[in-house]
Amino acid sequence: MMGKATNQCRMISLDNISNINGKRRLYAVATLILGVLAISFATRYLPQSVTQHLSARLGGEVLVLEVADTNALRKQGLSGRDGLMPNEGMLFIFPSKGTYGFWMKDMRFPIDIVWLDDAYRVVDVRERVEPDSYPMVFRPDVSTRYTVELSSGFFAKHGLAKGMSLEILR
Repeated sequence: MMGKATNQCRMISLDNISNINGKRRLYAVATLILGVLAISFATRYLPQSVTQHLSARLGGEVLVLEVADTNALRKQGLSGRDGLMPNEGMLFIFPSKGTYGFWMKDMRFPIDIVWLDDAYRVVDVRERVEPDSYPMVFRPDVSTRYTVELSSGFFAKHGLAKGMSLEILR
């Protein structure tokens, strides 16, 4: 004859910690503290949105661009990475037009910075910006809504120029 299995499970809360003895109480308190610390770390240091990628064409070259469309993603940018593949980059999307500045804080490799207008036309460029230029801030000459960071030398290597358009392929 099969016996009926019973599972007893206790919820650990601040109200019933006082009913737990000795080592079990210490374990329960430590578990609660670790849980709170883990949640605090996750909400502060992990990106709050999923990174998106899109395909685009600039001057005949097809690019894979990581999209930075939140404050957290824009703030992080390419900082801390070791480099980009030849046709990779990051597209920064801002909520409105402005003269958004870029710096090389925590960057490990040089980049080309390309500013685009509302129609994705190239309106300004800073080529071969080096990591040791930090804390200098690079700003476009005109208000823009989009910025693309590419591998250093990409702009010159592919004969790109102001007035060319970035075509979003998806």
